[in-house]
Amino acid sequence: MKWLRALTNLVMLTAALAGSQAMVFPGFGRGSDVEPGKTVGPVELLTPEGVQIRMNDYARYEATVVLFLSTRDDATDRAADAINTLYAKYEGQNLPGFPGHHPLLYVAVFSKPEESGREIRAYCQERGFTFPPYRDPSGHVARLFDVHVTPESFLLDKTGRIVYRGMIGSPDSKLGLAKALAELMSHRAIATPFVPADGIPIDKPALPRELKKSNPSIEFSSELIFGPIPGFPAHHGSSITEAPNGDLLVIWWGGSYESSDDQMFFLSRRKKGTRFWTPPEVLIQSPGRPPGNGVLLVDGLKRIWIVWARNERSRPTPRGTGWDECRLMYRLSLDNGVTWSEDKLFYHDTLGWAPRNLPITLSDGALLLPLSDERNGHGTDLSFFLATKDNGATWIRSGIMPGGEQPTLIQRADASLLTFMRQYPRILQSESNDGGKTWTLPKPTSLKNPDAAIGMCRLHNGHILLAFDNSETERTPLDIIRSLDEGRTWSSPLHLESNPGEYSYPSVYQTSDGKIHVIYTFRRYSIKHVEMNENWLTQFDKPN
Repeated sequence: MKWLRALTNLVMLTAALAGSQAMVFPGFGRGSDVEPGKTVGPVELLTPEGVQIRMNDYARYEATVVLFLSTRDDATDRAADAINTLYAKYEGQNLPGFPGHHPLLYVAVFSKPEESGREIRAYCQERGFTFPPYRDPSGHVARLFDVHVTPESFLLDKTGRIVYRGMIGSPDSKLGLAKALAELMSHRAIATPFVPADGIPIDKPALPRELKKSNPSIEFSSELIFGPIPGFPAHHGSSITEAPNGDLLVIWWGGSYESSDDQMFFLSRRKKGTRFWTPPEVLIQSPGRPPGNGVLLVDGLKRIWIVWARNERSRPTPRGTGWDECRLMYRLSLDNGVTWSEDKLFYHDTLGWAPRNLPITLSDGALLLPLSDERNGHGTDLSFFLATKDNGATWIRSGIMPGGEQPTLIQRADASLLTFMRQYPRILQSESNDGGKTWTLPKPTSLKNPDAAIGMCRLHNGHILLAFDNSETERTPLDIIRSLDEGRTWSSPLHLESNPGEYSYPSVYQTSDGKIHVIYTFRRYSIKHVEMNENWLTQFDKPN
């Protein structure tokens, strides 16, 4: 009976479909099975920009790797690192046994019609793929290879014959593409030519995703903040801060020479959103009692402070002397550093006290200002901090650390404090577990120091940067190092400056936008400003 035969055929068709694999695309036939041993002929592909190409030159390479991927599934993401590792292993001009040429050709094929060329190109760039990607919007290449999931890999020999298909796997796997590649490149038979790929059905609809930045960019720029200032040939001792309105402010002293009678403070500003520094303006003049080191800070009331050391040694005095007879002064600005109050004596008896490094704000809101007492002479200097919890109305002196000067500090995640101090021939280190009331006895680190200032900063993500002169005798090179474990271990140093000359007194500062700024003395001719992101410290080899 016709109706019985029709019913029987329907049951058989339903059973066959239930037992079959997922179809490549809605409306696509399953295509013929493509098992290892089949020879692939010319393959028509589209570049992401829409140019049609024909892949057929298999004899040029020892093998061709064809990867079916998708920008829109997690399985491809998980395979990206393995793909890059395998690609790098056999990529290069002088691979042993294959001199003078690239032995493998990698090709990525994206067969979802909804994946645009721009999306595919951006995805491959962010994943660090440096082999050609192609579109297959009609799905004819996926049907040719009988692909059902992504990611899936195919290995073709010099004749275009498929010698492996299936799982990509890990780079050290005993199954999958890695093993097949190793066997082929060693001219051995491929023991397991088929390993089923475990991925996402290629016909599964998927929405575009925000790309995860796995191929980060770097940012770096540098410039001298000012050129020659007539009558002021020497410049040193700079400090930096971000004003409440987002402007960057830098101050420093300039004069005929260090501690000269004409020494005075200058200020330059980089307005928010610009790349240029304003011409230096005279900020502090103190005839007969020249200003020395000074620091900028912003309190909880958004007032900008300058705390500076006034040299009070009787005149005349030799070059570079008198800092053991200085007193702390301060002035305030309520308008982002445009106008300033009169200078006033800071604290009470501050004879011999001098600032150098930037203050920090602790987790409890207290502001700590690093200071040193230089009256005791080289090797017996004292370092300490002044703390305020009321925006400078009152200050409390912390415990004293003997033997080092010009401390720089950070607060760790557990609220403990770490400070480094200037001291020849090694930077000194001390720690506090009670908010700075008491400190451990300073001990030498492995970091060199030619008796020059250092600068440290804790970034928003908890990483720590330290800039210092990496020498026992010279103020060059000026290096920067990074710690991921709160100052317990450090990365290899990178040079900020390595030429002859003095590059000293660095300050490291991170602004609210996450950018890292380093300022320092540049041969005493000027103050140099360097701006970077953290990637500049870690990303060295761009895929090419």
